[in-house]
Amino acid sequence: MENPERDMGPGRKKEKIRRRPKKKERLTIIIFKKVGKVKTFKISSRLILLASLFFLFYIMATIFLTNAYFDIYRINKIQADRIDELSRELIKTTKNLERSKQHIALLDDYIKEEKAQSPEPMSTVDYTESSFPKLVDIDEIKVKRDRSKININFRIINRQSNEEPIGGYIFVLASVKDSDQSEVWVYPNSSLKDGLPANYKNGQRFLIQRFKSISSKYTLSKSTNKPLILKILVYDRNGTLILKKVVEV
Repeated sequence: MENPERDMGPGRKKEKIRRRPKKKERLTIIIFKKVGKVKTFKISSRLILLASLFFLFYIMATIFLTNAYFDIYRINKIQADRIDELSRELIKTTKNLERSKQHIALLDDYIKEEKAQSPEPMSTVDYTESSFPKLVDIDEIKVKRDRSKININFRIINRQSNEEPIGGYIFVLASVKDSDQSEVWVYPNSSLKDGLPANYKNGQRFLIQRFKSISSKYTLSKSTNKPLILKILVYDRNGTLILKKVVEV
């Protein structure tokens, strides 16, 4: 018999048993192109997992960015509408400001014009001749001069104690002070005789219970800035001169 230990001598090494590595799990995909023809290929499950994670992240990022885009678009739209509204309000306010400036300018011009045409102060030459007892009186005389145009406003007052109505005729005569010429402007227009109206009935008629405002307008034949002498003559219904008031303007 052979000694089994003979083959187990020290000179021989034990043969190592090699094991085959485990194959990685792969997915097999089969594609049928035509009848009888099959195409097969394998894909790693790890690759599929990574691809799934990538697409999941892509979808989530797309949703997030889309929502962010619409949020920004909505905010920008609101801000744009607000800017348009503010622009319209600014244009409206600017127009109102321009109109206010024009209105203020017109008021300034009106005030300047009123100051320029305000009644000139009366001089000390102011006296009244009246019948006795005094039946009427003149007050609140206002004169506006603009070159050759003169506006005279005053008030005639009933001074009778019994307050009965009184009527008559009024003339206003204007002449240049210290003038050698005998030119006199009469309102209402009337010829003169001895410095007085020839016909008292040509005067401006009045009938008052208490008082009445009288206005007369002149257009002089020439423009002058020299002082004028105004004579206000009041006649009763019978043609009697009951008041003569003289002022310098």
